Amino acid sequence: MAPSFSTPADFEAIFHTTVSPLLVLDTALVIRDVNRSYAAVTFREREELVGRHMFDAFPANPHDPDADGVRNLDASFRRVLARRTEDAMGVQKYDIPFPDSPTGFREKYWLPLNSPVLAPDGEVTALLHHVEDVTGFHEELARIEHAYRRTDTPTPRTHTAVAQRGYARHLAQAADEVRRLEELREEVEQLRQALHSRAVIDQAIGIVQAERRCNPEDAFQILVTVSQRTNVKLRDIATALVRRAEDTPPGLLLPEFPSGTAPSGRRSVARRERRSGAGGRPEAGADGGTRPRAPLAPPGPAGPAS
Repeated sequence: MAPSFSTPADFEAIFHTTVSPLLVLDTALVIRDVNRSYAAVTFREREELVGRHMFDAFPANPHDPDADGVRNLDASFRRVLARRTEDAMGVQKYDIPFPDSPTGFREKYWLPLNSPVLAPDGEVTALLHHVEDVTGFHEELARIEHAYRRTDTPTPRTHTAVAQRGYARHLAQAADEVRRLEELREEVEQLRQALHSRAVIDQAIGIVQAERRCNPEDAFQILVTVSQRTNVKLRDIATALVRRAEDTPPGLLLPEFPSGTAPSGRRSVARRERRSGAGGRPEAGADGGTRPRAPLAPPGPAGPAS
């Protein structure tokens, strides 16, 4: 079963520790984040990748005249941006930079799945790139084919002795991988939804700031108060607020609270500035919470439980 994310810290922990290799791109195809699994399978450090264009970080292998990985992956990204739906690629040969290799590249085969992260208005705000390294599958099939071709006269006995054993191993491994890939696909969908929730809540915080003339943390606390009083998840409150803001003339979108029951805005702004200085806008979390950029924790409760 796919995991659920009850706090922003849960989302961060799962993104960075899952065995699924994951990378987040903005719409200009600049790498915004990678998890440990992705860094491991590509033999890179996170710091080497974040902030670079995808195809500068992973260029085509100049020693392979038939290399089409960059072209095909770029086409998949463009389809996701245009159609706003996920795009599952077939097995793709895409060699990666590897300094210890004589050519500077290592041969790799991948199974990529690219998904959009959507804003409330349906626009794509980011891309989630999930790959599985299937180089072992390809090498196993190549060994089977090579062994079969070396059999001068493929009788039933020699065919069984060479090819059938290889195919049995391959099929058993493939069955396990199919089950694992289905589980990972569900997990990636959960992560994609979590990224979407964070973007929506960021927009809602901005709306509350403009309406109540308060800072981002107070805006978050106001949303939390509405969530707790209505017993509606914070991400759903944020989505409704953003949609109403798109359809409603300027005016009051959130209910007023009796004095002392919600952050007042200006008083708390001054108090927070005296205490720690004006902060940046918090980022939205996986389930409807937010987190400041450091440390990874929301400034208040994460809303009602699921």
